[in-house]
Amino acid sequence: MNFKLKAAGVLVGIGSLVTLTSAVSTKNVPLEVGNQAPEISISNLNGNTMFLSELKGKDVIVNFWSVMDAESRINNVRLAKESERTGAKYIGMCIDSDRQLAEEVMKADDVSIDNLYFADRQVTDEYQLAKGTRTVKIDSYGIVAAID
Repeated sequence: MNFKLKAAGVLVGIGSLVTLTSAVSTKNVPLEVGNQAPEISISNLNGNTMFLSELKGKDVIVNFWSVMDAESRINNVRLAKESERTGAKYIGMCIDSDRQLAEEVMKADDVSIDNLYFADRQVTDEYQLAKGTRTVKIDSYGIVAAID
């Protein structure tokens, strides 16, 4: 077998592996450090939808917070500033239903409302958020790097 045929075989094998790994679902995979982060689609105040998978190649901080919880508001501000410093994409995922209040709180806390998204049932299920708040840091490969 000549070199060209061997190289073609390797490329086909790599292509098949990429196809198989991209088709693997993260549904029902435990949210744990080292696992693939669950895919989510989220909407901002303008109703624009973003998929987490669109952020591959960039570190991401997903912070679930509440306007009614002072500690999570403080964390929201801290993590937004951290993302500015590090270049990570910050997603301030509000778990409350009052969008207007969330926007007012973000402005009062001097956090860009461009970072404000809202968690729906699908998102809270995928990120196993039964109650309270949580921060999930995701590396540029889409792997959960830390959970606080």
